[in-house]
Amino acid sequence: MSKSSSAACVEPRVPGPRRLGGSEAVVIVIIICLSSVLATVAGMSVPDVLRLLAGAGTVAALVIGLVTRPPVRSLRRLLGALLASSP
Repeated sequence: MSKSSSAACVEPRVPGPRRLGGSEAVVIVIIICLSSVLATVAGMSVPDVLRLLAGAGTVAALVIGLVTRPPVRSLRRLLGALLASSP
């Protein structure tokens, strides 16, 4: 009689989504507030505000990627994200 392996039918445990910390939530609220101020007080159009936020997010992703990962991998991932989001 052969032994059957039951490990093949066991799915690895994938961690669920992580909740935002207090500092992350504060950053999101500040970004939303500054976006609304730019749109109302400074008279910027919504597409201009979105372009500004996209540019700031791209710079932030590049800086974090360069600091935390090997540069080639982060640049490749950033380039892939930019090309995928281009119209």
